[in-house]
Amino acid sequence: MAQYNFGAGMMIAIPKKEIATPRILGTMQEVSVEFSGSNKELFGQYQFAEASARGQQKITCKAKFAKINADTYNDLYFNEEVQPGQNLAIFNKEFTVDKTNFTVTPAFEANTSFLENLGVMNYAGKTLTRVKDTPGEDEYALDEKTGKYTFNAALKEKIVYISYLYQDKKNGRRITIHNQLMGEAPTFKGIFNGRFSGKQMTLILNACTSSKLSLVSTKLEDFSIPEFDFSAMADDTNRVGELSMLE
Repeated sequence: MAQYNFGAGMMIAIPKKEIATPRILGTMQEVSVEFSGSNKELFGQYQFAEASARGQQKITCKAKFAKINADTYNDLYFNEEVQPGQNLAIFNKEFTVDKTNFTVTPAFEANTSFLENLGVMNYAGKTLTRVKDTPGEDEYALDEKTGKYTFNAALKEKIVYISYLYQDKKNGRRITIHNQLMGEAPTFKGIFNGRFSGKQMTLILNACTSSKLSLVSTKLEDFSIPEFDFSAMADDTNRVGELSMLE
């Protein structure tokens, strides 16, 4: 009986490390693997080629998957150290300006701290201007170490809307991206498995390197689907991989 593939299949990447943790590309949308080569043709005095030989070959791959995972992104593309912590955003949170000191200080739980100012609006929705100190009307000052906002007396006991980043040092995963030397890139083994009606096809690519990670691709009323491009090459034993199927 004939053999077919149906659906998105499964893609697993195994980093080239002494003790490697396989990374599953979760909630897979689609995978493509293309083998292509260049042919050199020999012509003489006649119109059609008399001989043809294959020259260079390449394997280009693409995977689209929805599940977000810092370790997967790092092992397949960034090649950095994954650290604990997460940067979180608060947008347009409502505060009342203190009537005595004309200040607002967002409260932070244990292991969290102020990170970055994202802007302030007054009670009428007007964007306020940040100044170094002694704010005038429609202005504010900020102590970035503590996250304390200081306003003009005209705003005492008035509502303001503050947006800011803060850092959770305990929960989450964080990648600091450095400007690495050219040539630095992680290598991994790529494994694709497709199946239909009880029959499987498995493609193993022994050595792969990534060329593109389209990390953010948002749409109104839709999920973000990161896109990952990579290519395959021969490993240290001059083997590219293995293709297997039932039929």
